Amino acid sequence: MVVDEPRQIASGGTWYEGPAWLPDGSLVWSDVVGNRLLRWSGGDGPDTGFSAGVTVDMEPSHHQNGHTLDRDGRLVAASHGERAVVRREADGSWTRLVERWQGRRFNSPNDVVVARDGAVWFTDPRYGLDKPEEGYGGEAEIDGCHVYRLDPGGDVEQVTPAMPGPNGLAFSPDETVLYVVDSAEGLLRHFPVHGTGLGRGTVVAGHPNPDGLRVDADGRVWCSAADGVRVYQPGEGTAPLTLLGTVPTPQRAANLAFGGPDGRTLAITATDAVWLVQTTVRGAV
Repeated sequence: MVVDEPRQIASGGTWYEGPAWLPDGSLVWSDVVGNRLLRWSGGDGPDTGFSAGVTVDMEPSHHQNGHTLDRDGRLVAASHGERAVVRREADGSWTRLVERWQGRRFNSPNDVVVARDGAVWFTDPRYGLDKPEEGYGGEAEIDGCHVYRLDPGGDVEQVTPAMPGPNGLAFSPDETVLYVVDSAEGLLRHFPVHGTGLGRGTVVAGHPNPDGLRVDADGRVWCSAADGVRVYQPGEGTAPLTLLGTVPTPQRAANLAFGGPDGRTLAITATDAVWLVQTTVRGAV
């Protein structure tokens, strides 16, 4: 599945997160602690103090973390600092999609995915509240940390019980399963999707420092870890995942995204660096 060694394209950050490939072929990601959004457009370019070819896309970024694209190719971000999920419009402005549940502010949305029906699903741990370097702090208004679903009509639902540290999340290719990482417990949970809600979660894998994850078009689960990206094969139903191998990185991996010219390039944010790996698979759409 991996056809070459990881190639480093950026370094010098503090805690890189949330990579996303844009429709124009460029790659953006968060420097969460540095409070900026960075962009790599390929090839060489001016030295910005991070790496050649990397430019500052937005500063401050309000400590954005995870990113994804909606069905119109717009960038959607989980913002620690704004305690909201936001979307960049065609004119470059940002729209707050959701910032409250039942009148109470979220903790600090961390990662986000958009389903085929346009619903936005996101995790809401407390990193931006508890870690001043990753957000603006503040008091929690919601008991516990959960996963939420924002309906295209604007209604927001809390779709999981509280868990210590919900983080990365990704759908199976047919969107019948939502995988959710609990970083605090080092676990990966499988939730069956029932309409607009979720069934009971089942632990299907665990490893040191899981964070972000993606699912490829064949259903394999790619999840960040202390030593790189673990690749798992799902079993039947809620059976435990089978570890197929690891894409190694020198530093702890935080998050990942499939994209590039052919959709088969895996971008990995790993502590203070970004790596590209050519694979033989595409990410699930």
